[in-house]
Amino acid sequence: MTFLFPILLLAMGVYVLIGAIKGEGRLFSMENFKEDCLEKAKKSLRVLYFALAAIMFLMAIVNGAQSVLYSNKLTYFRITDAYKDNFSDLFENGQLTYTAQESVGGTSCYGGGGSTVEKVYGPYSPDNQMMEAEEIRAFIYKAYDAYKEDQTKFPTVSGGLLSCGGTSVDYAKYYQQTDLIDDSGNALYATTDAEKAQGHVVYVSSIGNVRSDTSDGSFLSKLYGFLSPTLLSVLNYVFLGLAVVCLALLFFLTRKFTDKEKLRKAREQQVAGSRMPSGAFDFEDEPSDAQKK
Repeated sequence: MTFLFPILLLAMGVYVLIGAIKGEGRLFSMENFKEDCLEKAKKSLRVLYFALAAIMFLMAIVNGAQSVLYSNKLTYFRITDAYKDNFSDLFENGQLTYTAQESVGGTSCYGGGGSTVEKVYGPYSPDNQMMEAEEIRAFIYKAYDAYKEDQTKFPTVSGGLLSCGGTSVDYAKYYQQTDLIDDSGNALYATTDAEKAQGHVVYVSSIGNVRSDTSDGSFLSKLYGFLSPTLLSVLNYVFLGLAVVCLALLFFLTRKFTDKEKLRKAREQQVAGSRMPSGAFDFEDEPSDAQKK
């Protein structure tokens, strides 16, 4: 799904380019054009379609680059002091281990068919400031398994990050997340604007898993250095504006070369062809033989 829009743009660009090269087909429907302007209209349309195809290719490249480079933001988690205070009894030797029953071949949220297997997560350190999503879920689910009946610790709310259905449990006070990294590569849980200014966002490419803050000389790392999110966004808007201009010119030229008399007759023929017979709704009974005599 990440590359659906770039692929769609690329396919449309190929279609328009083929039409422009051939100079025929649906894109060059000129039945209602003025006879003395057909050649000029065809040349003008071909130029516009070549330009539109090029713009679509460039938009596909820019959108594809955005999808590859900036669709995955690096996010870290940590547990809060509230978690450590409320669930200190869950730690063994200062570590946490969580054993879960997970579905295999079914739907984990809704209990679809399949079997269950036992999976062990951990041991994890509660002092880790750069937990992955899997780690923080182990902390939250272990606490919930032990204290799910305690509404003071886990009040029920609607919706949520870790919810499978329409309602969920309020876990928010037991974990924090951040997408800011400081210059040393550590997660930065900023609360003020000054603290936020000391961090930066790190992205991971969807192809190759290359981080945006690496300088390993690879092709993707060079792309990160050359193509910033701001530059790609600006290019997207520029190409989108050019595409709109091409479509407006196409509309203008079509109106300019259209023979209004031809268009009127074509519409009249279309309306006449769609009319039903005059007696289509005449439902009177046929006269009997006696009446005819």
